[in-house]
Amino acid sequence: MTGSSRRRRDQRQRQRHRAAEVARRDAVVKAVVERLPAELHADIHGRLPFLRRLAFASVCTATGHMLRPEAPWLLLPGAATKEKKKDSDEEEPMPEKSTVLSMAEGRSEASLRTSGLALADRVIIGSTDGWLVTADERGAVRMANPATFAQAPLPAITTIPFLSSTGGGSWFVLDVEPFVRVRFGAAPPPVDDKDWGASLPRTYTLTAVQMRQKFYRKVVLSSTPSPRSYAAMLIPDCYIGAPAFTTTENGKGWRRMAPSVAGVEDAIHHDGRFVSVSYADDVEAWRLDAATGEYASQTVAPRLAFGDGKHPRRKYLAPSPEGRLMAVLKHAEVEQNEQVYRRSKVTRVMFEVRVLNAAAGQWKAVADIGDATLFVGVNGTVCVQATEYPGVEAGCVYFTDDEVGEACQRRAQGVTTVRYGYDEADETELQATGVYSLKAGKVTERIAEKSDKQPRWPPAAWFTPSFL
Repeated sequence: MTGSSRRRRDQRQRQRHRAAEVARRDAVVKAVVERLPAELHADIHGRLPFLRRLAFASVCTATGHMLRPEAPWLLLPGAATKEKKKDSDEEEPMPEKSTVLSMAEGRSEASLRTSGLALADRVIIGSTDGWLVTADERGAVRMANPATFAQAPLPAITTIPFLSSTGGGSWFVLDVEPFVRVRFGAAPPPVDDKDWGASLPRTYTLTAVQMRQKFYRKVVLSSTPSPRSYAAMLIPDCYIGAPAFTTTENGKGWRRMAPSVAGVEDAIHHDGRFVSVSYADDVEAWRLDAATGEYASQTVAPRLAFGDGKHPRRKYLAPSPEGRLMAVLKHAEVEQNEQVYRRSKVTRVMFEVRVLNAAAGQWKAVADIGDATLFVGVNGTVCVQATEYPGVEAGCVYFTDDEVGEACQRRAQGVTTVRYGYDEADETELQATGVYSLKAGKVTERIAEKSDKQPRWPPAAWFTPSFL
């Protein structure tokens, strides 16, 4: 037996011993927890550091005892790295790790091994009840739970009618004419349509790498994929606009894209249905039509109006702790900084919150959301009561970089640094993860900022740990 073979054998043996020891300890802990009175679980849970609290919560959930949900954590996926093997020029992948930060505990930071989930270099385009939806450089999407290491498949994107792959999966092709007729109805798009125009191309082609840059925007789940049945809503980029749906009852495919003339910008699952806001500011609910087997929408709230002419850069929907529908509007404004020898521009981020008064049939702008705190990002939105989580600031919007398409483009082009020349706006606040105070009207904190202030890859995302 050669030296390298012996080392591999010894390494596998050590791994088996470690796994057996971990399993033995887990069994002991589970046996102890089962004997404890249920009222002690919450007390023990609250005294533990957040990663140990996560492990304890997993045991409690396995024994049938549910604990208070965690506040959203910030997940910073790691980049894929390799190192040279000993006595060889060959490279082997390093164990994959991601960083998690607990917002409720003074930005406590810990490392989480995610090799089994393969989150490295994947863009998170969805986060629902602890389950993440990721997109890789091959255009594939899938679901994973970082707390339990469970995984679940999503249908292949090529099951969407009018979308196919070619070149061994290197290219994705959309048949434009039949797709446009679904999105806009029987009539073609308006002559002045900024995306397609009056003369339609035959096909629209993207490379596999470009799918997460120019096709995917967000995936929303109706519930956790395990063990219950669920539905998923795929929101493509604005150029495509029309959403696609799948359900566990539907088998292994996506349904035909649903009509959406204005295109869906954001959506959540609220009150048992998908609710969306369009690029034209329409608020609609989507339901499955049992007769046709397809999803259709209807208006459920007044259109968001912007009388001052300042249309937001991004719009998000979120449910308030009381169950009311909220619209979170992200604005970006360029500030001029004039100095003697140079002129610079800085892009500032601002947020506005509106709450739907269903009885009055109108949206109300609110400068104070009380004890509520919002977490927004392209992957999902969450609203919590800050009083339940001491480290979370009330009346604030916690935000992440939602310029995912630009981040993917920089990655594809091999751009590792972003520099701004004369008369160009520094957009680091757009690409930051931070806290915006609605009362102060400004960003009061930047979270997990890199020392060189360059955008992170992959972009950060919020997720709420769950064991379901």
